[in-house]
Amino acid sequence: MELRLKTNAAPAPGGDPFEFVMSDASIDRMGDVIEQDGWQLANFQRNPIALFGHSSGFPIGTWADVAVKDGRLTGRLELMPPVSDRLREIHAAIEAGVLRAVSVGFHPLDMEPLEGSKNGGLRFTKQELVECSLVSVPANPNALSVARAAGISREGQRLIFGELAIDDLAVRRGLNGGLADTSRNRKPIAMNISERIQAAQEKVNALRDGLNQHYTNVGDVLDEEAMNVVHEFNAKIDAELRRIELMEQSERLVGTTTELPPAPVNRLPALVPAKSPPTPARPFAMPKREEKPGDMLLHALIAYGKSKQYRMPTDTVLAEYGWTEDVGVRTCLDWVQRAATAPAMTNVAGWAQELVQTQYADLLAQLTIASVYNPLTAAGVRYTLGRYGQISIPVESATPTVAGSFVAEGAPIPVRQEAFTSIQIGLKKMAVISSYTRELFEHSQPNIDTQLRDKMGRDTSVAIDTVLLDNNPATSVRPAGLRNGVSGLTPTAGGGFNALVTDLKAMIAVLVAANSLRSPVWIMNPQQALSISLTQSSAGTGVFPFKDEIDAGRLAGYPVIRSSTVPVTMVILVDAADFASLAGDDARFEVSDQATLHMEDTTPLAIGTPGSPPTVAAPVRSMFQTDSIALRMIMPMNWAMRRTGLVAWVTGVTW
Repeated sequence: MELRLKTNAAPAPGGDPFEFVMSDASIDRMGDVIEQDGWQLANFQRNPIALFGHSSGFPIGTWADVAVKDGRLTGRLELMPPVSDRLREIHAAIEAGVLRAVSVGFHPLDMEPLEGSKNGGLRFTKQELVECSLVSVPANPNALSVARAAGISREGQRLIFGELAIDDLAVRRGLNGGLADTSRNRKPIAMNISERIQAAQEKVNALRDGLNQHYTNVGDVLDEEAMNVVHEFNAKIDAELRRIELMEQSERLVGTTTELPPAPVNRLPALVPAKSPPTPARPFAMPKREEKPGDMLLHALIAYGKSKQYRMPTDTVLAEYGWTEDVGVRTCLDWVQRAATAPAMTNVAGWAQELVQTQYADLLAQLTIASVYNPLTAAGVRYTLGRYGQISIPVESATPTVAGSFVAEGAPIPVRQEAFTSIQIGLKKMAVISSYTRELFEHSQPNIDTQLRDKMGRDTSVAIDTVLLDNNPATSVRPAGLRNGVSGLTPTAGGGFNALVTDLKAMIAVLVAANSLRSPVWIMNPQQALSISLTQSSAGTGVFPFKDEIDAGRLAGYPVIRSSTVPVTMVILVDAADFASLAGDDARFEVSDQATLHMEDTTPLAIGTPGSPPTVAAPVRSMFQTDSIALRMIMPMNWAMRRTGLVAWVTGVTW
């Protein structure tokens, strides 16, 4: 899921210097608006770490009292004790009014086009707060003078304002991306063609995210109002793509270049600065993080891929992420291997040849599958692993109970004991790799990288639901299906209203017997939901008892999850209050043009395994040697039912 940043200034000096406005509903520099009522703060409040300059390696304290007040997201910064020179100078800079801005990072959950926007702006109506960082104000002579008067060293000034802002006061960009000179006598530096292409591509990506989210929200019913929104999104995306094509043509004609190689529509989307700020020293009181072997390899892949993609020294990338001291990461940089299927090529019919030199509408985005897993996890309980390998969840046993009893006056009161059990839930993951040639990457329209990312996510959602709804037990690799260990009910024969009501009563009776009707959720195929809405109380009466309720997404008062991943004639009822899942199950995409792949889509092997004789995987393909690119998606996830007896299901229904 895309992480967005937005910078906001705090209230004018004179009040409490540690009270900050983290976000408001004003239009930002990208032309977007964040609705303050849409903030999701639960996950952030569990670990409200305050960073400096969005650097995960530079925590400076925590945020307290984070809440939406008077239409603004506010919070109080509680700094760490000044255990280092840098922290001492940050304390001084805040108290002196030099540091008066913060920047939030958030995941968009729901968005829509911003009415009246001429630049394709978006209105974010629901978003999850991920982090909030203290950032520098634009560097200008007054701010620098105050910083010097506060006793902040030259090195501290470089940290806060950026190195170039200290050496001279020319118009440059500070750490937070703001213009360093805000004087009315100077005009802002206009973006060159390459930067305009970058900004337009970011807007295209945001619009595509919004379109995908819109299809997810409307589900299987695309009414006239929903189609109007689709038309508006399509028109804006098409207009931005034409602008990008025109600007790319201009760029080729005038030969515009910048310090940072631009990322046009047919380049990899992630951008990193050409020159990273210096990595701040770790406070002596903070223990060094212990890296797992898997983390070292992953960090090495990220560092190597970015260094090659943007022509940056690997030391610069390591410093940006705070991995300079990790010997294991440096060791892993020497050799990388992956596993995947056959790469897409321009001359292979049926596997991307059709994308070359052909203009296609973004039809893939319109095929989004409604998922069971996402709404079910939203109704259930979410846990965060953090740095732990697994979580032990205490569960109440059905017996014995600690229920009270009527007692006569002066009689002894019974003493009872409760019983608890526990379940463990640890990390599992869904993962896949695909590959394509660089020629296809640079000449496909729509872009093969963008389409593969979208298709991986949608296909994986179907694969997740397939596992979620089956009856297989948990293994070391996968979670248990909802129907594991649960016998299916016998469907009522004869069809019609009587069969429908009898089957629904039988499923509800299972949860009643378990004394658990806290958050029941129906799961069914859209065809089954339609059948319910068209069932009459008796033939020929024209009375459809369930139509209005099922159209509103409920049945017998309980929510209905409709998805084509549920087999037709199967209906499941689950108490979502006992469905536990791990938070953070967002797809993570990574690319490499240096990997070596075993081209196998079912049982990939290690490239080489010691033995007598040794096992060598075949066929093997080098991304570097064939000028190809590997795209990997990893989605950490796991789930479990906290108690048994809370799932009822029937298949072969006759209605």
